[in-house]
Amino acid sequence: MPRPRRALAYALALCLLSISIGCSGKLARQSGLTDTALLSLGERNAEQKKWADAAEAFQLLIERFPTSPLAARAQFGLASSRMANGDDVEAEVAFDDFLRLYPADPKVPDALFLKGDLFSRQAQPPGRDQTKTHEAIKAYSRSLAMAPASPRAAEGERKIRELRNRLALHECAVVSHYLSRKLYAGAETRARRALLSYPDVPATPELVSLLAQVLEKEGKKEDAAEARKMLAEKYPEYGGKKQIAVSGLAGAGDPGSSYRGRKDRYEFTLQPRYIVSKEISGDKGASIEIDQDVGFGFGFGYNFTNKLALALDWSWASRNYRGKIAANDNTGTPGFTTASGTLDTSTIALNLSYYFLDGPVTPFVLGGIGWTFVDSNIAAGAPQGVCWWDPWYGGYYCTTYQDTYTRNYLSYNLGLGARWDVKPGFFLRGSVGWQWVDLGRAGTTDFMGGRMDLGFMF
Repeated sequence: MPRPRRALAYALALCLLSISIGCSGKLARQSGLTDTALLSLGERNAEQKKWADAAEAFQLLIERFPTSPLAARAQFGLASSRMANGDDVEAEVAFDDFLRLYPADPKVPDALFLKGDLFSRQAQPPGRDQTKTHEAIKAYSRSLAMAPASPRAAEGERKIRELRNRLALHECAVVSHYLSRKLYAGAETRARRALLSYPDVPATPELVSLLAQVLEKEGKKEDAAEARKMLAEKYPEYGGKKQIAVSGLAGAGDPGSSYRGRKDRYEFTLQPRYIVSKEISGDKGASIEIDQDVGFGFGFGYNFTNKLALALDWSWASRNYRGKIAANDNTGTPGFTTASGTLDTSTIALNLSYYFLDGPVTPFVLGGIGWTFVDSNIAAGAPQGVCWWDPWYGGYYCTTYQDTYTRNYLSYNLGLGARWDVKPGFFLRGSVGWQWVDLGRAGTTDFMGGRMDLGFMF
């Protein structure tokens, strides 16, 4: 196997090993745990905000003791923990299971309220699909109907008003679109229907104003004047300024509203890289100039907290070089000889990242230690032949290969950059960094470069 491929296989093996190590101590492997012990463990982990561990304990209780009197409590805890961990799809399924299996449980109003929160934070901005908005309103309304005197009742009513206003703003966006396309009949129908559905939200005056504009475009002067009269009488404070956001709701103009946190999450990164050119001086006037170039890498990591993460990264690059080597000529006179070619390098590094902020946009510092493999592609011996049997096509195949001068070095790295968690499950991270390689001479040699990570978090 060629050495770069061997290094890649080694990196993949380490990644798989790290996964297996992380999974080897799972709670499911432990026997003798009672339903009471599992519930206590789940609730204790939830109090410490270890949501993934809490969900694991609750799930195990439900699987091992489905008829336990504690199963309903565990099901509610499972749904809440998955929601807190940002696992929206799994949380929705868990809430549905709770509501289906335990319809008379005292926690049903709370489950409906949390389900409303779950849908609310997934709601799209006005102008996009509003299915989640409708589902959130339905969940909050059912919760209020079952527990009208709940301490959360006032909060639920406020959230329903805000969600209804979001729907009204969505209708404003649709009517404006129809106006821009000169679809006046459709715009009038949509505006009138929206006013009947949302007559008492902050976006209502905008709907009335749009209706007046549509009526004027259709030549219905009297109806347009009536609409403007109603606007002036009922909403004297309205100055014609359009609303563009809904306060207090996820997804309404807040770029970080979909952020779920990094804690207890694994991530995989694809890493386009850039390496700056470098000149290295050696003994007796020898030197080597290495050109700038691009490389590639990938990594697998785990976020211990929102601020601290550990990753195993592999990177590879192929760069042209020109070398000046001290040598004696045929008469023994000192001089120099030149060489050029392609230098292949690959590095496996264990890197620790520290993010300065908890939010979706944060600067960070990165540092790590690794092992760097260098292949000069300069022949180290005569060509050799090798043959093998191909079981697919049948028959023997032969080729030649030639050993090259290679070395392995201990290396260190440090980087500074910024990260943006664009949406749940995807992030971008850019950094500039330095790598120090111990070439066996006094001190270390530093190489500078940059990388842009395309990350997937799960």
